[in-house]
Amino acid sequence: MIYSERSAQRICLLHYTDTMLLVVIKFLLLTLLFYRSSAEKLNDRFVPRFHLYPPHGWMNDPNGFCKFGENYHLFYQYNPVTSQEPGIAHWGHAVSPDLIHWMNLPIAMYPDQPYDKSGVFSGSAIIENNTMYLLYTGNVNHPGNTPDHIQRQALASSTDGLNVTKYAGNPVIMGEEHQPNIRDPKVWKHGNTFYMVLGNSFNNNSLGRVLLYSSPDLITWKQVSVLDESDGSLGYMWECPDFFELDGKFVLLFSPQGIKSQGDKYRNLYQTGYIVGRFDYESHLFTPLTEFRELDHGHDFYATQTILDEYRRRIVIAWFDMWEQNYPERDDGFTGQMTVPRVLTLTQNYRLVQKPIKELFLARGTQLHNGKADGGYTTKLQNKAADIRVRANRLKDFTIFIESDNASVSISYDHKRGTVTLDRGGEDGVRRTKWRPDRQLQWQILVDASSIELFCGEGEVTFSSRYFPYSDVTIRLADDTVADDLTIYAMRRTVAESQDL
Repeated sequence: MIYSERSAQRICLLHYTDTMLLVVIKFLLLTLLFYRSSAEKLNDRFVPRFHLYPPHGWMNDPNGFCKFGENYHLFYQYNPVTSQEPGIAHWGHAVSPDLIHWMNLPIAMYPDQPYDKSGVFSGSAIIENNTMYLLYTGNVNHPGNTPDHIQRQALASSTDGLNVTKYAGNPVIMGEEHQPNIRDPKVWKHGNTFYMVLGNSFNNNSLGRVLLYSSPDLITWKQVSVLDESDGSLGYMWECPDFFELDGKFVLLFSPQGIKSQGDKYRNLYQTGYIVGRFDYESHLFTPLTEFRELDHGHDFYATQTILDEYRRRIVIAWFDMWEQNYPERDDGFTGQMTVPRVLTLTQNYRLVQKPIKELFLARGTQLHNGKADGGYTTKLQNKAADIRVRANRLKDFTIFIESDNASVSISYDHKRGTVTLDRGGEDGVRRTKWRPDRQLQWQILVDASSIELFCGEGEVTFSSRYFPYSDVTIRLADDTVADDLTIYAMRRTVAESQDL
C-alpha cells in the first residue's frame, strides 16, 4: 500500500488515542528536560537532533526491533562504560510511540551468565501470547585457545517490555558443528512454526553463509537448510541476516564481511545488501533471482534489522556508523546512532526502494524556504538539522553543499554520466553510484548534527554518511545550479533520556 504524506498524517493522528497523545506529550517534556541538562553529560556539538543515539557510551547493531503494547522497542549493542570502544556488549534499550520520538531506558540485558559473559551479542524479538521473546547470541572468549571464542544462541523474555528474564535452560542452540562464528538470530513465525536465520562462517572461516532453523516452541531448534552461502566473492562472514517476504518475493538481507571493492562498489570496510529470490516453506530452499546488491551507497550503514508494522509496512533501521572509524564524537561521551526508520518496497525488477517513514513530519519545525532557488542560494540551518526536498531539471547537473567552518559535504548529480556523488572530503571521502531520474530530479536530504541521509527519486538510491561540523551549518547551491523547488524544514529534537514511562 502506498501512503501519501497527507494520508500518513491522518493515519498517525487517528492512531493516537488520548492515552497515546499523553505519551507523546510526555516524550516531548522529557526531551526538553533532558536537553536542558545534557551539556553536563555530553558535548552537544555532534549529538543527533532526531536520530536515536545512546545516552552515553558506545552503540552499534540494532537488536530486538518490535512493537509491543503501545510502543516500539529497539534494543542495541551497548557499552555503557566508555565511548571509545565496543567493549563487552550489553543490550541498550529505547522505546518510541511513533518511531520518531525516542526515550532511552535502563540496560535490558547484561553479560552476566556463563554462556554470555563476554558479550550479549545481537539478536531479535518476536511477540507471542502477550510476551516479548528475545533470541540473541551469547559470546564467550577463550584467549589463547583454538577457537578463541564460542557463540551460542540464547532465549530471554519480557511480559512488561521493561524487565527481561533469561531462560533458565539456555543456551537453546549449541551449534557445535558451526563454531566459532554463528550469531545474530532473526526470528519470525510462519503458520505454527518459528523460524530463525543465523549468520555463519565456514570452510575454516573463509566463507560466509546464512543458516535456517525451525522450532515448534522457541526452545527446541533444528537446522533445516543452508539458505545461501558465498561462492568466494561475498566474503568470509555474513552478519546480521534478515529474511522476509516482500511484494510476493523473499529478501535475504545481510551484512557480509570481506568483500573486495570493485570501482565504486563495496567501498566500505564491511557492506550491507540483499539478494531477492523465491522460497519454499516445504523444502526450505531459497532460489536467488538476483545477485547481491548494496542497500546503501554511503560511508556508514551496517547491521540492518526490519519489522512488519501494523500497517503492513516493512520498516528497516540500521547502525549509522562503520567499524574501525575513529570519529570525533568518541571524545564527546558517545559513539554511534541509528538511521531514520525507512519503509522498504520492491520494484518489478527486484530492487529495494527505501523511503523515510511518513511519521518523520512529527520532527519538523519551522519551514525555512519553499520555492525556486537560483545558483548561489544560501541559508543557515537552525541547530544543524534539516529536512530538505529538492526538485530540479533532470537534464542539467545539480550540486548542493552542506557547509560549516571545518567541514563541507557536496552532493552532486552528473546528468551526462548518470551518477550521484557524495563527497565529504578527506581520505576516502567520495561515494558514488549510477542513478538517473525518470522525469525530474528529486532528492530528500536529512541533515543532522553529525549525519546526512540522501534519498534519490522514490528512494531507489540512498546514501548514509557521517560528517562532523564544528560550527553552524549552511546549505548552499552551486553557482551553476537551479532548483525548480527547494523546501527546507528545521528539525526538532526528538530523543529523551529517562528510566520510566
